[in-house]
Amino acid sequence: MLLPYQNIQADNPAYNPWIWFNIIGEMGCLLWIIAYVLIFFKAKQDRTYGLPLIAICLNFAWEALAAFILPNPVDLWQWFARIWFGLDLFLVWQLIKYGREEMDIPEVRQHFLKIVASIFIASIVAEYTFVMTYFDRLGIVTAFFSNLVMSALFIPFFFARRHDRRGLSLPAAWCKMLGTLCISIACYYLVPAIDPELPTVAFLVFSCSGVFLLDCIYIALLMFVKPASEEALEAIATAEATQTYLA
Repeated sequence: MLLPYQNIQADNPAYNPWIWFNIIGEMGCLLWIIAYVLIFFKAKQDRTYGLPLIAICLNFAWEALAAFILPNPVDLWQWFARIWFGLDLFLVWQLIKYGREEMDIPEVRQHFLKIVASIFIASIVAEYTFVMTYFDRLGIVTAFFSNLVMSALFIPFFFARRHDRRGLSLPAAWCKMLGTLCISIACYYLVPAIDPELPTVAFLVFSCSGVFLLDCIYIALLMFVKPASEEALEAIATAEATQTYLA
């Protein structure tokens, strides 16, 4: 007996990669590739890692499943997942290389590699069991929930690094937001067609909307919140100007 995620009807018209909504989704996939490249080079320049730790593990786990384990009737989509997986290898490498020194808690620093490995294993088990248990062919709903977690974690990630903006890329944030928006539009039409057992796509809509809102907040923070060092310099300049005026 096939599990829900294995019961794929490859002749379903919704799997046509050249239907208008799938073309929009594929544009989003390309934007995600660009986002990965921008994150890598920004992190390389700043000698740090460019995604929150838990987000990297969730993302890498899902890409491993989508690239090599979950069946996908569309070769193009599976190759997108494999390209993401390959690019994510570099982001994981940056996390392992620079992450330990970025940790503030001594116990986390001491057991850093064990913690990363444990989170990755937990992520891949959780995502795989979710796909097995619920009607989530291609793991799309799982991917959006992981994306929602990532977008939420970017907010504290920003404030932890606002003083120097190390590893924070505004162009990458724009590509992630626009890429996810394109994929959200595609999946709004795709998921009901390939997962007819789902009574509603309300959770998918919630996840897509949440990701979009949080990504917009993150972009606004990058654009309009000045680094702490700049604020300090402005405060000093204001104080000096005030003293000169009073004198």
